[in-house]
Amino acid sequence: MSSHKCGACDEAMSEGAHCTACKQTLHFHCAGITEAGHRRLGDRKLTWRCSQCKLSGITQLTSSPRASRPEPETEIASEIRAISTKLAPLEGLKEEIMTLKSEFSDLRSSLTKEFNDTVKEFSVKLNKMKQRIGHMEKVQDQVDRLQSRMDNLEEESDKKDQWSRMNNTEIKGIPQAKNENLFEIVSKLGEKINYKITKQQINFITRVPSLQNDHLKPIVVNFCNRYVKENFVAAARLESKTSPLSTAKIGLQGNHKIYVNDHLTLKNKTLLSKTKKAAAEKNFQYVWVKYAKIHVRKTDTSPVFIVNSERDIAKMV
Repeated sequence: MSSHKCGACDEAMSEGAHCTACKQTLHFHCAGITEAGHRRLGDRKLTWRCSQCKLSGITQLTSSPRASRPEPETEIASEIRAISTKLAPLEGLKEEIMTLKSEFSDLRSSLTKEFNDTVKEFSVKLNKMKQRIGHMEKVQDQVDRLQSRMDNLEEESDKKDQWSRMNNTEIKGIPQAKNENLFEIVSKLGEKINYKITKQQINFITRVPSLQNDHLKPIVVNFCNRYVKENFVAAARLESKTSPLSTAKIGLQGNHKIYVNDHLTLKNKTLLSKTKKAAAEKNFQYVWVKYAKIHVRKTDTSPVFIVNSERDIAKMV
């Protein structure tokens, strides 16, 4: 790049601002403008004037005005000129500020539009989300109603199932033998508990699968009369209080303990197990089943409490 001398300070420079009035090229600071401000002038460079020309009002010179220096000025004029020279950069600063203001305004408009678009998009998504939540709440309400209906149907079904077992007695602990005579086993058990059973009192006897494959299959006796069944279970429990029942005591092999109880549904068996656990934790002394209903009592003098569901277990205090 070629080197020139500044038209104001007469010092060498490589790049500067060109005044269209005095036709001089000056250092940016001598011309009263920053380099950045001069670059942002764009097409306005064709009419740009230096600070000296702006102060003196010169718009065009036909000869080289800086070739011949003006006559010495008075002291006041020199001070004014010095002040003007110091203030000259403010003109360029003003232009630079106006440019920045314009850029900031454009940026703000751009950000405002982008923000408004984002808010609008978010609002649309939020409305869709609200609609989906409303739909889900309706579906959940339908599911809750269906679940309640299913619970009621299951409860009614279990009650009917338990009612169909009201004449049944479940006998556990007797090993299964080949070609066994179940009536003979029940008859021996009846003799042991002092409650003899005849074939006319029994509708059917069978073994049923156990929940655990490795456990003995229990024997279920369906009596023709519910009162006979209740008396049979009561006699077995009375005998167990004085001398626990076992296979050896009724003439069968082994010495397995025998248990005689109501034939409960799976749901009620689970409820009985949970009731016994809660009774142990809450110091209830008695838990028993009568008429296929679970009974509990805390002490000998406490009232009897019937457990029909798991909600009733929470009421045991």
